[in-house]
Amino acid sequence: MPTRAEGLFEHRLAPIAGAVLATLFWSVGNLMAKASDLPGPQLAFWRVLFGAVIYQAIFRARGGRMTCAALRIAVVGGTAFGLSSALLFTALQTSSVASVTIITALQPVFLLPYAVRRLGERVDTARLVLTGLALTGTIVTVLAASSSGSWSLFGDVLAFIGMFAGCTYFVGTKYARATLGAIEYQAAALTVAIAVAFAGALVTGPGLVTPTVGDLWWALLIAIIPGTGHLLMIWSQKQLPVSTTATIALDVVVLSSIGAALLFGQELVPVQVAGMALVLVALALYVRRSSAEAIPDPGEIPVTPGE
Repeated sequence: MPTRAEGLFEHRLAPIAGAVLATLFWSVGNLMAKASDLPGPQLAFWRVLFGAVIYQAIFRARGGRMTCAALRIAVVGGTAFGLSSALLFTALQTSSVASVTIITALQPVFLLPYAVRRLGERVDTARLVLTGLALTGTIVTVLAASSSGSWSLFGDVLAFIGMFAGCTYFVGTKYARATLGAIEYQAAALTVAIAVAFAGALVTGPGLVTPTVGDLWWALLIAIIPGTGHLLMIWSQKQLPVSTTATIALDVVVLSSIGAALLFGQELVPVQVAGMALVLVALALYVRRSSAEAIPDPGEIPVTPGE
């Protein structure tokens, strides 16, 4: 007879609850990155280091043994993850949380060329129109945010580059997961990402700064809380259509923006809210039109709008 805890996981609403909770954890992670006093690249290094240690420990506890072959397979995904972490953490600390999160939410749109060429996905007129609406809404959101003192063109540019790095992580994960298990891949990718994040910290500052206990605490929390969000979403994806999980993941934009307004006083002007709403509606319709056969197995590819 299943225990009460096991019964909760077997409830028909459990996958939806897991996906919603994952977006909450990702949103909290964005706010933590904003609040941290460590510069973005420095924070990314410690976050990646803690994550690698945690996942390597879990992998070994499950009887695994990390190999050079696994690290080679995870090179693309790990490199992209390290780069995107450094860029997005810096963007969150430099620009408004609303504009950064709405930019990163465009990842499905920019994965379209890959979906067409590699996955055989067809591009219909409706999807092209929705892509145009999402891009228009992003432009409106960013321009409206420019009237705010918390906005930065430099930060938004970093967010765009980080979003493309996130797309590369998606593609790298697709190929790596054909060979590696989920925990093994996470451990290998994060281990590779350490070198990338370390190089970023060295290049952007006077070497690796000595963090305070508080700095390390923030980095550890970011590794644990959004990291748990990834595990929850991967679990939920095995039982829900990818269009459902992708749409739920868009809540990160709303939750992070509201949190930034409450905690950091980042104003959301009406035009900015309208632009965000246009992007969210367009992307929600976009992912729902995506054919399930044309998208990688949702149990294998995590939806990652934020770190």
